[in-house]
Amino acid sequence: MQPPQSDLLVMREKHPTEHGEGRGKLSSQREALLQARIKDLSLRLAGTPLERHIAQLHAELEAKGISFKPQCYLSDEWGCPSGVPVIGLPFYLADPGLHSIEAELGGGVESEAEILMYLRHEAGHAINYAYRLYETDEWLRVFGDYSRPYRDNYKPQPFSRRYVLHISGWYAQKHPDEDFAETFAVWLTPNIDWRKQYQGWGALRKLQYVEETMARLGRKPPLVQLAEPDFTTEEMEGTVLDHYRQRELDEKVDVELRNAFDHILADIFYGPGEAPVRAETLIQAERQRLLSSVSQYSGVSRGAVRALLDHLAERTAALGLTLHPDDSREAAVQLTSLVTVLAMNYLYTDRFFED
Repeated sequence: MQPPQSDLLVMREKHPTEHGEGRGKLSSQREALLQARIKDLSLRLAGTPLERHIAQLHAELEAKGISFKPQCYLSDEWGCPSGVPVIGLPFYLADPGLHSIEAELGGGVESEAEILMYLRHEAGHAINYAYRLYETDEWLRVFGDYSRPYRDNYKPQPFSRRYVLHISGWYAQKHPDEDFAETFAVWLTPNIDWRKQYQGWGALRKLQYVEETMARLGRKPPLVQLAEPDFTTEEMEGTVLDHYRQRELDEKVDVELRNAFDHILADIFYGPGEAPVRAETLIQAERQRLLSSVSQYSGVSRGAVRALLDHLAERTAALGLTLHPDDSREAAVQLTSLVTVLAMNYLYTDRFFED
């Protein structure tokens, strides 16, 4: 059964801004990529900027006295198969055309700095698995029970000093395995004085554990030699469009808010025809900024924040609310406050508001 019509399919019809022949050529190339099976794209790490980033990761490991260099491969997303010390990178990073599609349909492509952050994080997982650190009593005392259920919808304590700050959304608080990976990533990052930065934090003991453990094990061969990737691009039978359809379904959050916030939106914006700009335009203009910042500082999933923003845009359109350009800054501040408060409600009550 085909997925229902969605914003994703509507966005497929959008074309590049180039005119004439150039526009048609880019559009046809994009359509060909969307319809291609990922396994047939023959994507490789060699010859891409990713090769340089992986080389930098390996250089950073060597500089820290770690001989083990985890194997990397292209997959559907960032990841390290549980117990296997290899690193999967998302396939769209290996092709400029796929970059554009990810930016349009996936919400943005990782910057070089973000790619290195994720590589260091995944290297932490790989090191943990390679030396089976999670099985030791000391690791258990410092990070907690590795066998604890892994929950996607975790409830972080923002600004807790028991954890390092690295990937947005207080990701170290998700699970002990993620706590170690984030701690390792901070420790590995060049030119960071983590002793000074985390002085007085509970997270400092975790960083010291990584420092001491790597000094002891860094030049020893890993206990786990297995390097079998989990899910490679050669195994991805679906098309590029299938990938984004499935991702949209996986991240979808149903919100039944109806007209719950209509009165607040009416306070922020003008009524129908009272100002020259549609209020929906401001929400769409602020959408990516709000999606990133609210997810980062609240820890609420991007899917939930995206669903909320989409709902607010739909309601402002349905109500015909408008905005005067001179008031856009104040309206953006009020909108940010509203979305943040609702996100925090969702974080701690699993709903945006109480009936």
